Amino acid sequence: MHHINPYVCYPPQSQRFWNQIYAHYYWQHNPDYCTYCGQPYSVCCCDKPLTYMKLPQELLADAATPSRDAFIGGLEQASLTLEYIKAGASPQVKVTITEQGQTATWNITTVPEGYQIKDSFATLEPGAEVKLEVTDCTARLRWCEMVSC
Repeated sequence: MHHINPYVCYPPQSQRFWNQIYAHYYWQHNPDYCTYCGQPYSVCCCDKPLTYMKLPQELLADAATPSRDAFIGGLEQASLTLEYIKAGASPQVKVTITEQGQTATWNITTVPEGYQIKDSFATLEPGAEVKLEVTDCTARLRWCEMVSC
C-alpha cells in the first residue's frame, strides 16, 4: 500500500531544505513564512489536510461489446468485484490481470442461472491492467480508486 501524505504543499526535499533555512533566517524578522515548508503563509497548506475520496470505476462487457480493458489508478490498492448474468446457451466470463509484468487469468466456463457475484476476488496495485471478456453473458467488473482532491 502506498503511504498517503495528508498534506500537499511540501516542496521536494532539496527545495524544502533551502526554504527552511530561508524561513528560519527571516522568521525572526518576517513571521509571514512557514517554518516547516518555507512557503509564505498565504500559499502554505501545512495545516490543511487533503480531502480523499473513492471514485467508483467499472467495465461493462456484453454481446454488443464483448471485450473491455482498463488500468487501475488511484493512490492505493483496489479490490475487484465481478458481477455476471447468463444471456445465452454457452456463457463464459474471462478476466485477465496484468500487474508488474505478470499475467493471471480467471476463467468461468459454467455460468449458473441468475445473477452471480464474486466480491473482492482480486486486489491490485495502481498501474495494473485488467481485461474483461464475455461470451453469451453480461458482466461488470467494479472497483474504487482513492484520489485526492
